[in-house]
Amino acid sequence: MRISRIDQLEQYILEHRTASIDALCEEFEISKNTLRRDLDILVARGTVEKVYGGVIACENASPVPNLVAFHERAGKNAQSKQRIAALAASFVRERDIIFIDSGTTTMNIVDHLAHLNMVTVITNSLQVINKSMNYPNINLIVLPGSLKRNTASLVGSACVEYLEDYNIVRAFMACTGVSLQAGVCNASTEEYIIKKTALKKSQKHYLLADSSKFGRTSLMTFGEIGQFDYILTEQMPDDEFSSSCRELGCTIEIASEP
Repeated sequence: MRISRIDQLEQYILEHRTASIDALCEEFEISKNTLRRDLDILVARGTVEKVYGGVIACENASPVPNLVAFHERAGKNAQSKQRIAALAASFVRERDIIFIDSGTTTMNIVDHLAHLNMVTVITNSLQVINKSMNYPNINLIVLPGSLKRNTASLVGSACVEYLEDYNIVRAFMACTGVSLQAGVCNASTEEYIIKKTALKKSQKHYLLADSSKFGRTSLMTFGEIGQFDYILTEQMPDDEFSSSCRELGCTIEIASEP
């Protein structure tokens, strides 16, 4: 998959800080023409710079950290995540068709949908699947795919193809980071296209992000701030971010204390 190779190429350059064209062609077993096209994408991202005979990493670019295991992320800011999930659930209406993204905040939405007689949940999240078993009012649609353990999710082209068939009212999305410079980011190449498809197929978009996510960037940008109707969090971000969101038509909602 071309996206995956480009990300691996980016990581290699960021780790080595400099590399020749010949070395990259040999390392990734690609032609110089293919490499040049891939490098044009990385230059546009602002992470690498072309020099004579090769490339160098930009000064402000750093290697992308490995995706932290799901169980490690689930324990961080647990109370804030529950509050944000409860706020997200308050937007869901009777007989809505919603997409719940994989994530340690989004998975908790399920626990706050019991007041509805019927709601359809589409997901690739194992945690959402497991939680939904306890709620007979949830009509659960599971995207088919291969297991990705680090994100406790199902991934692959089959997920995307399946998702394309549905008309979704609300998409509740997770992220690794969100910033004015990079937009809404995630660290999983396999989940990237699923997230983009969920945004494309849904009418309303909600980003669930606790305050630790603001100002952070990650491997890939799957959405722009202006694509989201709401950002749901537990603490108001700084004035610059908040002002930009207003200009872009994105409302920030704060989850109240219990």
